[in-house]
Amino acid sequence: MAEKDSAFRRMLGDKELFLRFARRYLRRDIPDVDPKDVVLENTTFIPEDLREKRSDVVYRIRRGGLEAYVYILIEHQSRVDFLMPWRMLSYMVKLWERCVQEAGSAARRKDFLLPPIVPVVFYEGEDSWTAARRFAEKVRDSHTFRGYVPEFEYRLVSLRDEDTDDLMADPDALSGLLYVARPLKSEGLDEVVERVRHLLSVFPDDEALLLARHIHGYFSAYAVREGVDMDAFPEEFSDREEVDRMLTYIEKEIRRLKTEGREEGREEGREEGREAGQFEMGIAVALAMLENGEPEEKILLYTGFTPEQLAEIREGRLRGTE
Repeated sequence: MAEKDSAFRRMLGDKELFLRFARRYLRRDIPDVDPKDVVLENTTFIPEDLREKRSDVVYRIRRGGLEAYVYILIEHQSRVDFLMPWRMLSYMVKLWERCVQEAGSAARRKDFLLPPIVPVVFYEGEDSWTAARRFAEKVRDSHTFRGYVPEFEYRLVSLRDEDTDDLMADPDALSGLLYVARPLKSEGLDEVVERVRHLLSVFPDDEALLLARHIHGYFSAYAVREGVDMDAFPEEFSDREEVDRMLTYIEKEIRRLKTEGREEGREEGREEGREAGQFEMGIAVALAMLENGEPEEKILLYTGFTPEQLAEIREGRLRGTE
C-alpha cells in the first residue's frame, strides 16, 4: 500500500480523529458519542488481491443497550469503481456474518437482531465520483422487483470536492491532514508547507501533537511526487519541532530543485543552440556540395541528412531550422 494510503487508514484508525470525522461528515447518522462508547475493530473485509486499491476501518459504537457499526471503505484508486454498491453490500454482509458468529447460539433466537451498519466510502481520487450510491440503482428493473432488492445507500466523502476555505474555516488536526491530502489543490508544495507551519504555530500542544503523529504519510506522498526524498524521516513525529525540521528540509529541497531546474533549462538551451548551429552548418555544406555537382550519396554521407531533407534543401524548403 502506498504511503498516503497507509496514512489514511492510520488517521481513521485514531479514535480521536475518527470522532472528528464522524462529527464533520456523519452527524445526521451518528449522534455525538462519547469516546468510551467507540471501539476500533481489528479486522478487514477487503480481499488480499484488492488491498492495493482500497482498505477499510470498522468501528463498533455501543451506548446503553444499543449497538451499531460504522464501516469506512477507503478508496485509493483514482478511477471510479462502478461496482461500489455491490462491493459495499458484500463487505456489510461479511460484517454481519461476524456478528452472527460472535453471538453464537443467541443468534438463533427469535429476538436476535443484526446491528445497523453505516456504510461510508472515503474517496481520495482526482476524478469526480459518478458511481451509483443506492444499491437498487445497480439492479436491473429494481423498481419492478422492489420488494426483493436490498434498499440501502452508502455515504460518500469525496476529498476532491472539499474546498480549502471550508476545511480551514475551523482548523484542527483533522482539517489540516485532509488539506494536505486533498487532490487538485491550487497551492504549490511550498505554500502547503507554509500553511502547515502556521497551523502548528497556533495549535495548542495536544492538537499540534495529533497533527504531528499523522502528517508524515501525507507530506511524504506529496513531496516524493515533487522529487523530494523523504526516507530520512520517521513515519510518526512526537512533537511540533520534529515536524518543523521536516518542513524546513522540504523548503530547502524545493529551492534546490528549482535552482537545478533553472540550470538544466539553461544547459538545455545551450545544447539546443549548439544543435541548431550544427544543423545550419550542415545545410551550408550541402548547398556548397550541390553547387559543385557532388553526387547525392556523397552529400548524404558527409552531412548525415536523409534523402528527403536533402530534397528540401535543394528546393529551398529546408533552412536553418529542423
